[in-house]
Amino acid sequence: MFTRISDRYQNCTAVVIGAGGIGGAIVRILSGKVKNLVVADQNQTLLDALPDSSGPTTLWKRKLDVRDTSAVSELFTEIETKIGGLDYLFYAAGILNIEPLAETTPDLWNRAMDINLNGAFYCVQAAAERMRSKQRGSILVLGSIAGTKARSGSRVNPVYNTTKAGLAAFVNAAAMQLRSHHVRINCISPGPTETVMMDLQPKQVHAAVNEIALDGRMNDPVEVAELALFIAAHGRFTGEDICMGGGAGLGG
Repeated sequence: MFTRISDRYQNCTAVVIGAGGIGGAIVRILSGKVKNLVVADQNQTLLDALPDSSGPTTLWKRKLDVRDTSAVSELFTEIETKIGGLDYLFYAAGILNIEPLAETTPDLWNRAMDINLNGAFYCVQAAAERMRSKQRGSILVLGSIAGTKARSGSRVNPVYNTTKAGLAAFVNAAAMQLRSHHVRINCISPGPTETVMMDLQPKQVHAAVNEIALDGRMNDPVEVAELALFIAAHGRFTGEDICMGGGAGLGG
């Protein structure tokens, strides 16, 4: 990160929801820069793989199912009582669906909605409540260019694309309501990124996503994490949806 942006994380508390892929990359970059770093995920293995506290940073690892509203409330109450609140929230939890419309069952639809969209709402609402009381804060939600351009999804999936489009709309509206409280919220929408979630997809999916990027490759999680950290700390961004995909969203 640029020095001026990096300095804005000093003596701050950052909360990262989602310990794998891009969320994990955000945690690794912030480690040693912020005062308190809270990372939450349902997968204990991902939490255990993260580095322990480093330098001036105290790392708090918490297991969390973002679909559980009581658990979300308990997490942010703990952050408020034990740390004194938060300055940054990064919502990077999510699941990927590649089933076509005919194979998308109600259970698949509801699970994606619950994690990708509802979980973001629960966490953002809880964080924003604490930020409003202090009249400061920044929230960054991880979307996808699949929510803007269906072609970028390689195998177009109705539920995944819908959840990501919903996140962008949610951020836009939330920014209007939070601006008077000096709280900013943004969305970044990366193209296909080299994460474990993508590694689990069939080889033909990898070939397809590489073809739609103009530079012929997927994002590296660190590249996306650096963009997320820049947007979150830069005071001129609010209510935005910033795409990053090597041109993967062009042409349809």
